[in-house]
Amino acid sequence: MTLVETLVALAILAGVAIAAYAMVAQATRFAATEQERLIAGIIADNQTIELMIRPAAPDKGEEEEEVEVASRLWRVKRVVEDFSEGLLRLTVSVSRAGDDQVLARVESLREAS
Repeated sequence: MTLVETLVALAILAGVAIAAYAMVAQATRFAATEQERLIAGIIADNQTIELMIRPAAPDKGEEEEEVEVASRLWRVKRVVEDFSEGLLRLTVSVSRAGDDQVLARVESLREAS
């Protein structure tokens, strides 16, 4: 009887250990994803600020470029379009280079003059 109880206890302990390992692995993946989103958000904010502080209004249209931040390549897409009389809509989207999933997006308005 004691051997059976010990085996059952070991099986329960193994199940708990496997569940804990799975939770740690999932938390690690979540942390990495959130880190990417945070970096992408910072890049999008910086690109938007650069468009906002230019003395002259940016040219209308769409442009893409790759930038390296935190030892990774990111694709930045900037769109400048008319919003209303005297205003431009600035949209900056950031994704991983080679990936279409947008991790961060910032929209802002700026005077057209």
